[in-house]
Amino acid sequence: MQTMSSLAISDAVLAFACLFAVFLMAQQKSFANVHRFSATAALLGFLLMALASITGSLRYGISSAWSGPHEMLVNAAMFLAPPLTGIATCLGVSVSSWSRAAWGRLILGVCVVYEVCRWYGLDIIYRDLQIAVLLIVASFLLLRSSVESGPKWLIIASVTSYFTGALIIGTEGTLAGYLRLDLFRYLIGLGNLLLSSGLYLVFKNRYQNDNDKQLSA
Repeated sequence: MQTMSSLAISDAVLAFACLFAVFLMAQQKSFANVHRFSATAALLGFLLMALASITGSLRYGISSAWSGPHEMLVNAAMFLAPPLTGIATCLGVSVSSWSRAAWGRLILGVCVVYEVCRWYGLDIIYRDLQIAVLLIVASFLLLRSSVESGPKWLIIASVTSYFTGALIIGTEGTLAGYLRLDLFRYLIGLGNLLLSSGLYLVFKNRYQNDNDKQLSA
């Protein structure tokens, strides 16, 4: 019962962090047009994580009847959320944009690659490799970009939190008497809070800078 309770709590905390990120990414009237599709993609990634966490909290805190929906949403979030939020971050800090069709092809491609990897039992390797590549690319672009120091350090801190949770802590076993899965969720939740806050400032500051340029022209 103790284990079940801790899992319900950590999922609830992660759900709150994800919903806060969804709220920030929904403020698209404050963002420049170049960032609108990126913000929508990030919102979808955070929303998938939120739904997975909510059903997980219901599963471990209320009834195991939620096991099926939880496992389905966890798989969707695990393989779709990283590319959606990661690529949105890369595009945001480089002030670039993808079309709706390009985002659709990305989602379709991720689903196809996941299925192929699952057939050969390589889905976990694919997941970890995908996360590692996105973290490295996002960090490289961020360090080379002209993003202001405030949002830049928020995003760097989020990358550190994701890296620690996904590639160091992991989800199996215990650490210092705590379930690694709980610690993983707390770090991912912290990463979501930091990343969404950093992206919100990047998108909002870019929008304000564009307005200032127009007014001074």
